[in-house]
Amino acid sequence: MSDLPDIKLIIDEAFEKLTVIIKNRENNEDVEGVINAIQNYANNQKPMIQAYFKGSVVMLPQRKIFRIYIVNRKILIQTSERLYEVRKNLRDLEELLDSESFIRISQSEILNIKRVKNFDFSSTGTIEVELENGEKTYVSRRRVKEIKAALSKAVI
Repeated sequence: MSDLPDIKLIIDEAFEKLTVIIKNRENNEDVEGVINAIQNYANNQKPMIQAYFKGSVVMLPQRKIFRIYIVNRKILIQTSERLYEVRKNLRDLEELLDSESFIRISQSEILNIKRVKNFDFSSTGTIEVELENGEKTYVSRRRVKEIKAALSKAVI
């Protein structure tokens, strides 16, 4: 018999949010440890980003975001599913985003480096970035040095 707890995942559409049920014969140190671990996990989560799609408000988890960029004075968030509009400026968004995952690659674009498929350094003076969805974007010449430094530190 193992000292590890049994873990069971039940997917049920009736639950609107994550619900954790802990069953044990008594409230002991192990139970308190599991509760503390779950609370620490929840407290360390990065804030979701409020975005808009067809007039509806959507809360986007940061891990789903590929990139955030400006087109025609509108700020857009790209995920694997679609584009969303945001009503914050890039600087405010940059403060909300996880600095280990997101990096500014130009004056008008922030990139989730965990959603990058490939960095192409072959062009002189610039970096081509291919995202997991096949789209390509470029690092501005001003930011090449910063990107190289960030990538050398990043654990992807």
